[in-house]
Amino acid sequence: MAGIPGLDRRAMEAERLARQMARQPPQDSEPAFRILKGAGSSKRQRSVSPSAVSREIKRLKWSSPKATGIQQSQRPLETRIRYPRGTIKQTWAYGHARTDNDIKIEEVLEKSTLKTALLSAFMWDTNWIMGKLDLQHTKVIMVMQAETEAVKQQYHQETAYLGKILRLCFPSMEGNVNCMHSKLMLLFHPHKLRVVIPSANLTSYDWGETGIMENSVFIIDLPRLETPSSDMTTMPQFGQELLFFLEKMDVDEDVRQGVSRFNFSNTGHLAFVHSIGGGQYGSDMERTGYVGLSKAIRELKPDSKSSLRSTSNLQIDYAASSIGSIHDEFLTILHNAARGEDATATPISISRTAPKPFQETSSTSNIRDSFRIYFPTYNTVEYSTGGTDNGGTICLQKKWWTGDKFPRSCFRDYRSKRNGMLSHNKILYARGVNAEGKKVAWQYVGSANLSESAWGKLSWDRKQKEWKIGCRNWECGVIVPVMEGQKLGRKLGRSEVVVLSDDEEDAETDSGDAETDVEDEGEKKAVEKTSVPSMDVFNSGSGAGVPFEYPGTEYKEEEPWFFMG
Repeated sequence: MAGIPGLDRRAMEAERLARQMARQPPQDSEPAFRILKGAGSSKRQRSVSPSAVSREIKRLKWSSPKATGIQQSQRPLETRIRYPRGTIKQTWAYGHARTDNDIKIEEVLEKSTLKTALLSAFMWDTNWIMGKLDLQHTKVIMVMQAETEAVKQQYHQETAYLGKILRLCFPSMEGNVNCMHSKLMLLFHPHKLRVVIPSANLTSYDWGETGIMENSVFIIDLPRLETPSSDMTTMPQFGQELLFFLEKMDVDEDVRQGVSRFNFSNTGHLAFVHSIGGGQYGSDMERTGYVGLSKAIRELKPDSKSSLRSTSNLQIDYAASSIGSIHDEFLTILHNAARGEDATATPISISRTAPKPFQETSSTSNIRDSFRIYFPTYNTVEYSTGGTDNGGTICLQKKWWTGDKFPRSCFRDYRSKRNGMLSHNKILYARGVNAEGKKVAWQYVGSANLSESAWGKLSWDRKQKEWKIGCRNWECGVIVPVMEGQKLGRKLGRSEVVVLSDDEEDAETDSGDAETDVEDEGEKKAVEKTSVPSMDVFNSGSGAGVPFEYPGTEYKEEEPWFFMG
């Protein structure tokens, strides 16, 4: 039976002794412990990590406050709220020039003031991430996968010597749940809670230290409430769904109470979306999987006069590192959900035939005209910095690709704007026009790949006579709309189409004429009704922008990178 991925008990024991010695007067020789960096881990044989990269073993030194001349009370206090409304970053990449849009794991953690860190991932290099923390002052909660009680007990036994420093949490893997794929960090600092939703696992290569793989990271800093409230009903959707997800993952109540002590008022423009492993009914069903995505789109309003709910012309560009056994029906379901359509709307009288999802929805006529999937070709992986030895977390089975119903024409080659980088991103870009005739654009960043396992399957339970959604994976992510003040239009002759302005009123850039004739006005309205924003809109605001080349090269005669058969 395998132990906790990446856990070197000797190193952790040395670390414990180092903490103990740090509390004593300084000695002639400093205590030290060793951490082997770059050790890969994998949960399943059919989903393995890239080949482990041989690395130098570094010695991390621990010194007592007296030895360094720094008292505990003089520790630097990071009080700045760096990302009050949230931002999206790219993971830093070794060998590439740094920009304002990338971030290192150390910059995410801010270990000098980190008190408690809840960490969730699918793949772990435990010693690597522990080496990024100051375990003299930081407690750690690991949300991990454990399929059986025996595995849970083994993990507890392996870490018992760490005492109160480490707490383990195991989301349910009952039924047909396949993997705990969610990536989430809750970083508790004295004056803020940093919520981090990355596509990266807790490994050195996913965070750019080998210079071969790129990921995306959503970050928002929430200030501590002056007066904590027990009424969660007034909390914005982001906070409510985050707490709901934590409860479903069986995160301890004291941690959830700690989250509620921070101010979520700046998250009203965002939505936290998730997939809860297993089957869900009733109100729980409405909140998770693609049904939860649909609900979030219907309810999220980037300004006071319009919503993200869009018409059938919605365009989707999806970058994923793993592709399931997909077909047009699945793409249509996800497209309808991204439009904000209600999957469970059914006729009043249900016949003997069970209702189907989106039975009352007018779907787009040809889904393949509205959906592009960014995934690397074999040649792109072969000529990447890491080469084919490092494509093990990019997964597509050949038997699915060659299937009659597989949407091969939707695929575009994923080529990073950082030359030679492979991608572990999971990003959904959506662009369309809403019912009010306004252009809308938003993106999803998180852990969900393009598969039914990630987004769920909705079915009618004949026995209970109600809807049920089943998700094989635990996933989470965030919806980030293009905010007011960012242009969603493009120039059209004498005038510019409607954009969202800072004062939440429609703004129009005029050519100088006081009036526009009826014919011009009609032409402009027609364009507004039929056109959608370009992908450039995602580069216009704060954040990392689109990390890959678009609209992307069609495969034509090339084949995708196949892994897992």
